[in-house]
Amino acid sequence: MKKLPSIFCIALALCAMDSCKNGNTNNSEAPLAAGMVRIDLSKWHLPATIDIPDTTRKVYGFVENSDGSLLINVGKGFYVSINVSGEPMSMKKNDINSDDLNKPKTWVVSDSNSLLYSTQKDTNAFANAKEEFHFYCVVKKGTATYYVQELTQGADGTVYSFSKEQAQTMFNSAKTLTPVAPPAKN
Repeated sequence: MKKLPSIFCIALALCAMDSCKNGNTNNSEAPLAAGMVRIDLSKWHLPATIDIPDTTRKVYGFVENSDGSLLINVGKGFYVSINVSGEPMSMKKNDINSDDLNKPKTWVVSDSNSLLYSTQKDTNAFANAKEEFHFYCVVKKGTATYYVQELTQGADGTVYSFSKEQAQTMFNSAKTLTPVAPPAKN
């Protein structure tokens, strides 16, 4: 009779451990950070959500490009490009290191799935050029993979440069990409 409560406790513990394990492997969304809103990108043919800066008082936009990328802008300091295809991290880092004009200056984050770094123009013509920050993330969740980076030039030719804080916000936003199930077809 005394073994029955022990067996029950062991079974309950095993169920709890299995529940925790399963909770860590699903694509459930994390809590929303302060000042951010969660946007469902399915409307733009990308079955995922992303957290972006609050759009209440800022001009924002979404543009689908013919190459399959989705561009998101919020205000004047948030311009990201999301694609479902892109360069492997090793190739991207090699491209950055071999850039003759925008030399990498500081690696803030450099791991197997993400880069956050600064560059500075390395020519006499740009002697007073300020440090610019960039990022590139390969976000893998479940079977989905997204390639996300800052947008450096708009369709109208406008060139964008970002501070460390702006690049960090976009970098953090990229990490929130989470796949969602496509809507059921009737």
